Amino acid sequence: MWMPQLTGLTAAHRVVLLDLPGYGSAVGDPVPDTLAGFGEAARDVIERDLGGHATIVGHSFGGYVALQLYRDHPKLFDRLILVSTRSGADTPEAREKRFATARRVSEPGGHLDVDEVAKTLVSEATWTRGGPVPEIVRAIVAAAPGATVVQTLTAIANRPDLTPVLSTIRIPTLVLWGSADRLIPPAQTQALATAIPGARGVELPGAGHLGPMETPAEFDTAVRNFLMAPDETSPP
Repeated sequence: MWMPQLTGLTAAHRVVLLDLPGYGSAVGDPVPDTLAGFGEAARDVIERDLGGHATIVGHSFGGYVALQLYRDHPKLFDRLILVSTRSGADTPEAREKRFATARRVSEPGGHLDVDEVAKTLVSEATWTRGGPVPEIVRAIVAAAPGATVVQTLTAIANRPDLTPVLSTIRIPTLVLWGSADRLIPPAQTQALATAIPGARGVELPGAGHLGPMETPAEFDTAVRNFLMAPDETSPP
């Protein structure tokens, strides 16, 4: 999903695309069933391959992981970018819905409804327009192994309320959300920009949950402007 950024951001920045355990090139890795477990997997990569610090970008579930990682290892962060995510825990109803999906996927022959999931990930306009983005999203959803989906749903359903972390963040932070996000209400992501001291908030007009794919030019411009801005949190 981050492939557009390899065109839009690599001219001036090193971009590292991280596959979380169980996905993509990390499909053979053991998959945690806790948010902290996913966070430790990201920490291993940052410490081993990135010199122990980086600007960390977390989208949706990746945003949950990034907030957990900041709570546990704040020194890994130069800057933080949160995209289409939120800080609160699931409601009891949402948790049960995730567990029900996990049970269905874990049954023999069980799998996600690819179109049902993919449709929620993009704006209605993007879905109706068709073309490469919906097809790529379908492929991403279809490629996720069932066992990985079950572990990930368990980690998401049992994640802690990370809202208390927001007021402790003391690094430059950018928050982005799509105005037409059908999965996470835009107001929930926008609230992060208000709660994190000094954070910048940018709306991506017309984008759904996958702003980096749906509106890559606008997303990349916001990120470039943020990375070029002086770090106002540093002492003189």
